[in-house]
Amino acid sequence: MTHQPKGGMCATCVHAHRDCSHLAFSTMPRLSNDGQTVIVRCTDFQRRTRQ
Repeated sequence: MTHQPKGGMCATCVHAHRDCSHLAFSTMPRLSNDGQTVIVRCTDFQRRTRQ
């Protein structure tokens, strides 16, 4: 089973351009599951501030 962060979170994160493949997505809180992929809430997420 593959774990991946919720895409909308990634798009608005200060780390959006960072390679986050080192993060332990399998240990993050689950949001949904389609049988093959588990969507998780990234615990390293930090919202970008508007300028």
